[in-house]
Amino acid sequence: MLNELYRLSSNLQKCGIQLGDLHQNIKTPGKAAGFIVGIDQNGMPKTVEHISADNMHKLWTLRKGQHNSFPYIKLKKPILDVKFDDPIYEKLKSKKTKPEEKTAILVQATQNYDLSNKQDLSLAEWTQSQIAEVEGKDQKLAALVDLVKRLPKNEASSKSFLKNLTVLLMNNFNKLTVDLITTLMVGDRKEKERKIVCDVSLFFDVSDWEKYLCRVAHPEMGLLVSKYLPNAAVDNKKDGKSAFGGSELHMESYPDPNLPLIGRIYLFSMNQDAPCHNRYGKIGSAIFPASPDEVRSMHGAIKWCVADERKGKTWQGVPNVNRKQDLLIAYLEEKPQNAIELASIFAASDVNEGEIVEAAFENKAKTVCAALRGEAGLTDNSQVNVIVISKVDEGRAQVVLSTAYKIKNIIQSVEEWRTAANNRPSFSLLLPGKKGEKALQVEPTCPSPTDVMKCFQNQWIKSGLDKRDIPGVYLRHVYDLYLGDTMIARHAANNFLRFSLQQLGELFIGYGGADHANTIKEYSPDARKTLLRGISVIAIVLYKLGIKKEDYMKNAAFNVGRMLALADKLHEQYCRHVRKNEVPPQLIGNALMHTALDNPTKGLARLSERLPIYQAWATKVQGDDVGLAKWVLGQMGQVSAGLENTCIPTQADDAVKTQILLGYLAHVKNEG
Repeated sequence: MLNELYRLSSNLQKCGIQLGDLHQNIKTPGKAAGFIVGIDQNGMPKTVEHISADNMHKLWTLRKGQHNSFPYIKLKKPILDVKFDDPIYEKLKSKKTKPEEKTAILVQATQNYDLSNKQDLSLAEWTQSQIAEVEGKDQKLAALVDLVKRLPKNEASSKSFLKNLTVLLMNNFNKLTVDLITTLMVGDRKEKERKIVCDVSLFFDVSDWEKYLCRVAHPEMGLLVSKYLPNAAVDNKKDGKSAFGGSELHMESYPDPNLPLIGRIYLFSMNQDAPCHNRYGKIGSAIFPASPDEVRSMHGAIKWCVADERKGKTWQGVPNVNRKQDLLIAYLEEKPQNAIELASIFAASDVNEGEIVEAAFENKAKTVCAALRGEAGLTDNSQVNVIVISKVDEGRAQVVLSTAYKIKNIIQSVEEWRTAANNRPSFSLLLPGKKGEKALQVEPTCPSPTDVMKCFQNQWIKSGLDKRDIPGVYLRHVYDLYLGDTMIARHAANNFLRFSLQQLGELFIGYGGADHANTIKEYSPDARKTLLRGISVIAIVLYKLGIKKEDYMKNAAFNVGRMLALADKLHEQYCRHVRKNEVPPQLIGNALMHTALDNPTKGLARLSERLPIYQAWATKVQGDDVGLAKWVLGQMGQVSAGLENTCIPTQADDAVKTQILLGYLAHVKNEG
């Protein structure tokens, strides 16, 4: 990771971007809602102020590694001493328990349960020494200095503090705070781990903060503390040769920034307490030596890239094979500070899962390509660097993708991708909207790389009515299809053909049969979205293999699928009219799909044995309500004529199979 970050920091500084970094002991609180607790001159909590997750994340805390955090803290255990098997948890977790009932239960609990023991809120010696370093350096630090004096000094005074805090919390119940207060008071019982967790954020401040020049619970206070804290002591750096060319060596642990989506990571992690890591005579930061300035620049560079206001521009979330989120960073090497939403074409902009956004990625990609063309100072050979960072475990993160693309390649690939997504027959389905809204008729649209990854996260079974979680595809494989040159893209296309048939085949066949029988209500919104994405992926894959819809929709394979679809519709109409709406679970075309996918000739031969009874009925029947049956007969004649002079394969490769599936799913205008 350090190599990628060093290159990033060098590019940013070359473009004149200042990478002023906070002191390494000033951290960002986690993104979780909580409370600001105001402490009075007597050392007791006087005010409790709810703070949102976003605003808590904007604050600061002083911390050494993962220890001694102040003024942002989390209690080690709930305020009240409640046993794991206590029935109060069932009452509080029940969906039937209303907020006002929870309040009453907790108020009663404060009288029935003792306070937890061994809750010590006093400051660690290290924290006191850090505050002493900045005391008197600036008048704006006065609130922080006074806050330190007001904090509990030992376990006994901490207990009194928490007792008073309990009274305050009981008077601050509302819809926003009831669940937070519940967790703070009695904790969150984790059944699997058999433990009680108190995961609520608290931020200490002085209660009379209005009389100070700067309150503790403000980002400016963090900047002030960072400014006046001394840099690493002389014994924490030494002369030597950095791996990047510097003349001093950073001797402390590498910084651990809190990054969007993946959380806190170390830029370089090597546990010096694990003896096996010392086998080569070096441990910790000595394994990969860098100068203090280089470390600060790398830390500052990644923090600059992932700032909230640069989301979609230089960073975006992207799913990984385990359904978790990785962090994608993308930047123009020559102009990283541009306002183009570059990262959004390498992943996808955030879209509410409950919303239907037609052609969202296609529109975004079109806008980005136009912006790249119009950006002054760029050439066809200007380069976009892409880095994807994945969280391996709590102590480690790693770069899973580091690559670069020329602007010319990006624009050509994106435009081809948009064209390729339309390399399909007509198809649409009803996609349910939000509660109370009408369902919308939606067609497959141009998928983002994120959409492609989501498409292959499941193995669809039982005719697409159920699914099983499986490891998905890697982002680099999607990029091979999306941005790779001709040879790489063709190789990736063949792989994605195989993935599509293996993982989505049952969904394609099952939904197609339900569509022909008018029984699609059984299919979930997730199945329908996956089907739409899957059709788009197949369209793109065939295009990358040089198989265009203008040709394949006239080929034998596609028309075999069409004939099976028409057989379904004729069978369905026969059952509606002759069998008084008793439609079987599987229509004749659907029943022969697997046979046709293995051997198209055999599939058609089997169909010719079963079809005559339905054709004979449709030929003779008369009436105003048999228009669809008559239309199907006419279409069968056209498809048969198209198949008459073609070579129908006896074995089907993956490309032929997907064309059969597209023919089976295709919708034809003027149907009925």
